[in-house]
Amino acid sequence: MKDAIETFIEQFDQQMSNEQLDYLRFLYKNLHLEELSEGEQHYFIDYFFKSEPLRNMAAFALELADIMHEIRENIPAIEKAERLANGHEQYLYYERKWSELRRQKLKQQTTKSGNIFYVPFHEYQQEPGPMIICLEQTTGMAAYSDLCKSMILPLFMNAHREGRDLYIVPYDRQIHVHYRFENGHLNLADFKSFIEYKAQGEAAILPVLQFVKALLQENQLDAEADVIIFTEGAPIDGQHLVTKQARTMLEEMKRKYHAEFSVIAMHEHNFNKQQFWFANKAFFADDAIQ
Repeated sequence: MKDAIETFIEQFDQQMSNEQLDYLRFLYKNLHLEELSEGEQHYFIDYFFKSEPLRNMAAFALELADIMHEIRENIPAIEKAERLANGHEQYLYYERKWSELRRQKLKQQTTKSGNIFYVPFHEYQQEPGPMIICLEQTTGMAAYSDLCKSMILPLFMNAHREGRDLYIVPYDRQIHVHYRFENGHLNLADFKSFIEYKAQGEAAILPVLQFVKALLQENQLDAEADVIIFTEGAPIDGQHLVTKQARTMLEEMKRKYHAEFSVIAMHEHNFNKQQFWFANKAFFADDAIQ
């Protein structure tokens, strides 16, 4: 019996292999394409037929199921204690301070009428913050572009399920464009632009981190933000990440905006863990690239 996707693609005068059908089902599941209008779904499937990079990304994502699972489950490849002195204690300190502030706010907003207390527990709940993907797009990353974008595809599902905004910020020495997918919902024009976006040259990490800080300031949410950085591992300004000014900025992002940083580097031997001291987790794509 044919499913809804097979019935839908019969409208196209093209043959689709079982393998391609699996790719399309994967995209439907992770991008929630069923929420689009019929016309938008028609547009997407037509683009799927025409876009070899999109098909390659879906293929990579299926083949890299184990890596996808690690990313979603946040299994660290490098222990936090090796990168940040007293990192665990610092995290607990900020968590205690954050909890205390929320309790004080809850107490202040509690009202009493007779023997009845009205407690605004909805104010106490911590709303999920944004998920921000910083994607290095440079000459050195050109060979890994489809691989990296395939790793991002399942994050649409995560953002959608958790009701979080998903930002994708391609970068080289600076930021030329960024994409926002509200609550993980697909915007076809931005998605197509993201799939096709390429850049050349070298990468600088500080401008994109400053841009991320601006996004967090713009959101002004008392919620934890996840920042995932895709990198070849050796930005041209990496040495500046250990300066006092950069440390102050990154520590403020962790403290004030509850930002948690993960790094996905293409090769472990290129990765400088001293420069990426602020990362809570690191992953290496060596096995997938080989």
